[in-house]
Amino acid sequence: MLKFFKHSYISQHVVIVIMTIVLWLPAFITKSAFIVGDDNTPLYNAVISLFDFSPFIINTIAFVVYLISVFLFNSVLSANRLVNKYYTVGALTFALMMCSSPDLHLCYPFIFACPFILMAMHTLFLIHQTENPENYMMNIGYFIAIASLFYYPSIFLMLWVLISFVILGFRELRYLLIPLTAFMIINAIVIGITYLSGDINGLIGSYSLFFKDISFSFNTTLGNKIFFMISLILFLISLAGILGNRNSDNGTNFRKRIGVGIVLTILSLFIFFINQPVMGNILIYMMFAFFYAIMLSNVRKSMMANIAIILMLLIILTNQYLPLFGITI
Repeated sequence: MLKFFKHSYISQHVVIVIMTIVLWLPAFITKSAFIVGDDNTPLYNAVISLFDFSPFIINTIAFVVYLISVFLFNSVLSANRLVNKYYTVGALTFALMMCSSPDLHLCYPFIFACPFILMAMHTLFLIHQTENPENYMMNIGYFIAIASLFYYPSIFLMLWVLISFVILGFRELRYLLIPLTAFMIINAIVIGITYLSGDINGLIGSYSLFFKDISFSFNTTLGNKIFFMISLILFLISLAGILGNRNSDNGTNFRKRIGVGIVLTILSLFIFFINQPVMGNILIYMMFAFFYAIMLSNVRKSMMANIAIILMLLIILTNQYLPLFGITI
């Protein structure tokens, strides 16, 4: 199975698309109700409000964004030489991990924000290779700001950006202020529009409510808890394998990108627990997929890797489809 995804022909892409449809199908069957979120997520609210008459349309839009993110994630890994450019292993791991919860509708704010987070990651990986990185640094701030208008916890990713700048060698204050300035420009525009529309008190209230609701709990189903623990163990195994690969010929750029990925994983673990429902905060699963893909791309003896992939697929399908029969683990 793993050997099949170590290619990037049309057959691999067709299989990935079919797999995403199978994994996403329960979201269409359950026909979950969608409600407008807090005022601090205006772009997400706009999508929900515009199509609230049809959950099918909302599900379809979210699925298309998810599918775009699947191949964008794979491209980010390939373009930055974290995996072989001819592999679709990244698309495989991302497709699996991002459909880990049967309550997919809870994840939609993050799913809509995901492409912008991936573009910020790609830009971060590239800025130290450009002669004039300032414009790219501005873009990173814009991407994170837009992501936060869909999924508000994305604001914490500005901390990831600043730490990553230090890792990548951009330690001067002027560099650190560039993405912060871009981030503030977008938010200033949002606050200005909200003020002119007369809803500024609601926006301020939603900001304060978000931080008041920080609880650090793990209140979810047993199935989600088991899947998270298995995923965490596999992540630690993958990370140990990547860091301990003494035979690797990867250079400084690779190590810096891994460092950036580790910082984002730690931050995403924090984000995962801070607000309810925790399964709406699935950035951590994207980062699990990030390290799984890198590890799997370097695996030579694939039997154990194939077993792990098949077991994960079976667990995810079970977690997704059992609720359709009234069975919740």
